Amino acid sequence: MIMFSFSNSTIWTSKCRLSLAPTTEEISEDLNLPASHDFKSNSDDHPPIVEELQIEQNVNETEATECVWKLKVYKNSFNQTLPVDDLSNLQKSRQIKCDANMTVEEQLKSAEDANKKPPSLKEKLANNHEWDVLGILNLSSMNLIDSDMPLIIQAAFSENKTKCIGLILRDNNMTSDGVKTLVDALLVARTKLKYLSFSNNSKIGDVGIEHLVYLFKKKRSMSFLALPNIGMTDRGLRLLADLLCEVDVDSRCPPIEKLYISFNKLITDESMVAVIQILERNRTLKVFSMEHCSFSGKVRRILREISATNKKIKLSLSD
Repeated sequence: MIMFSFSNSTIWTSKCRLSLAPTTEEISEDLNLPASHDFKSNSDDHPPIVEELQIEQNVNETEATECVWKLKVYKNSFNQTLPVDDLSNLQKSRQIKCDANMTVEEQLKSAEDANKKPPSLKEKLANNHEWDVLGILNLSSMNLIDSDMPLIIQAAFSENKTKCIGLILRDNNMTSDGVKTLVDALLVARTKLKYLSFSNNSKIGDVGIEHLVYLFKKKRSMSFLALPNIGMTDRGLRLLADLLCEVDVDSRCPPIEKLYISFNKLITDESMVAVIQILERNRTLKVFSMEHCSFSGKVRRILREISATNKKIKLSLSD
């Protein structure tokens, strides 16, 4: 927390963290867990996942804008209270004081931190605190590709490993091939995966949806599915609608409660019927986010009117 004081007033502003991946402290707070909670309990009653994605980033962007605005207000007000020469001298003295207070070791460490490389996949898998605490393996923003998937599977799902109940692979470079590799492994694994995110892997496409639909027909443990900006088209949404509405009589609908498919620009008005079927026939969904797809204003109004008659599903559409 940073405090600025001027003109007999005080501004408090938080440091803004724009990363969408929650920290362990945020996970604990969002889950409302007591300080004495035993995170490593072997109970099957796992706590619900933190909302891994705040896809639209509205909250984070608003907070960041507010922080920047407050800093600018403070800077302008402070600068106006000092003559130009005094302001220049103050800045120089601050720089000298900062440098003087740093030892040689601290300066070397600062340089090392600036040049420090991000952890490799092996390092991340070996030291992932969120995975140890909640059973959620968060591998966001690591530039992962399809060939990395076997190593992930080996670490999370091989042999008798059942700890991993959530896999977050957002902001990487996976394609439908990586999805198929994961699906093939999950079909034979003992793990009951509940939370899955492929957000912002834009080359997955409808072929990746086909693989996921096949998985959900065989295993019914999934409750949270995040697929924003994966290159899905109207065909991919039709596949999901058939699954969620139990069109295939040989399979039962998976108990998905939260489905995010925002920022798939190739979803158009042609998907209106599929969305209506989901709203009217699905019995498990509670959150259905479709922001920033390519619906016309007319279709968005129709979908909102239909959604208003179904209080069980919270439908999110951009204006």
